[in-house]
Amino acid sequence: MNIHDFTSAAGRCAAPVGLDNFREAASVHEQVILKHDGQEWTVHGIGSMPGSQRQVAWVQQQDSQTDTTSAFVEALQQTYSSGIAKAIASALDLQQAPGKPLAARTITAALDMASTSKNVLKGVNFLTELHFSAVNAGAGFTKICHELGLDHTQLDSDRKQHIDLSMAERFSDAQQSGNAPVSSHQAAQWLRTILESQ
Repeated sequence: MNIHDFTSAAGRCAAPVGLDNFREAASVHEQVILKHDGQEWTVHGIGSMPGSQRQVAWVQQQDSQTDTTSAFVEALQQTYSSGIAKAIASALDLQQAPGKPLAARTITAALDMASTSKNVLKGVNFLTELHFSAVNAGAGFTKICHELGLDHTQLDSDRKQHIDLSMAERFSDAQQSGNAPVSSHQAAQWLRTILESQ
């Protein structure tokens, strides 16, 4: 799910709402809704009155076209990556739901999943990055140097650091665009390109 217009039927475009807004509202309310106050989008809570089962929106009625779930998935994508957001949307069956609130427990579960996914991907990418590290003379790095006819022991420390920084940028870009974990094949291609351009 990818959204850029939270009220597509009404034609109003919205800037993404921050994930912290959803987190905060979900921490104190049973459900949340997205509202537009005429200038900006905000997240508001819905809950039950103490001692009754009557649902109360702590703000006026929600626009029936506003899609809180899609806005939440967009916020996940902005904070983590499109890959993580898509996986969570699929796992939690987060579908477009215009006019419907989003349960706080769903937000909490999604945030936990996103954090775990990010940490797992960082761990996998860290090992791949280490394997192709010039500074650490990783096995992947030495193999690519050998294939290109380069003696990796003759590279000075500044050049090795530059190579590792270039690789780190590519790993970071891949993570942000949802293309993680990075395969060894992809990392090897990046390293080849970097070494051949120097």
